[in-house]
Amino acid sequence: MLKISKLNAYYDTIPALKGISIDVPKGKIVSIIGANGAGKSTLLKVISGLVQSKNGQIVYQGNNIANLSPDKIVRYGIAQVPEGRQIFIHLSVKDNIHLGAFLYYKRRNKNDINNRIKHVYEMFPILEKRSQQIAGTLSGGEQQMLAIARALMCKPELLLLDEPSMGIAPIIVQEILAVIKQLNKSGTTILLVEQNAKAALEIANHSYVLENGEIALEGLAQELINNPKVKKAYLGG
Repeated sequence: MLKISKLNAYYDTIPALKGISIDVPKGKIVSIIGANGAGKSTLLKVISGLVQSKNGQIVYQGNNIANLSPDKIVRYGIAQVPEGRQIFIHLSVKDNIHLGAFLYYKRRNKNDINNRIKHVYEMFPILEKRSQQIAGTLSGGEQQMLAIARALMCKPELLLLDEPSMGIAPIIVQEILAVIKQLNKSGTTILLVEQNAKAALEIANHSYVLENGEIALEGLAQELINNPKVKKAYLGG
């Protein structure tokens, strides 16, 4: 579904990604793990069009989408849940969810959008309960649910998740991971960036280890979780 080849990206003159090549097959969960500053979030931003790549290819379902504008990339069927959630904290939960479908607001799409809202409320019942509540007053876990719900409003085929467990209580992390697995089971392909390596490797099919902007290791997630180098560097043992 998504194939990235020899991708390079810079912040001014500082290299952030150095010849990155990854493959995200349709229907799978692929995780990217690594320390802070490894380039994980930059990779997702480049895919989403938020950061320009220097060279290399990003081929999505046969189309090279490198350096397209973010709105065009969303129209292709890619949505990102950003690091830190970045919800609109002064708007209601309901308004945040509606904004996720802003590219599709035409009269003829009204029923479809209402059905999407119903779907995300079924997935996250707490959001329906708090639909009139100001988003900034939600707990961290509820805000993460809201960020995912907002992204789902554009019915993505590929969902990019950037550190969904960050700043969330462990019990809520398990709920978020269960939602990710449910989304994947229902047909959504997932590219997951996580500093919580154990969580990422446990739910992924395939994983990449990113170090200093380069791919250091890759393989089946269940193989990497038992790799001595990965255990020592990322799993505390």
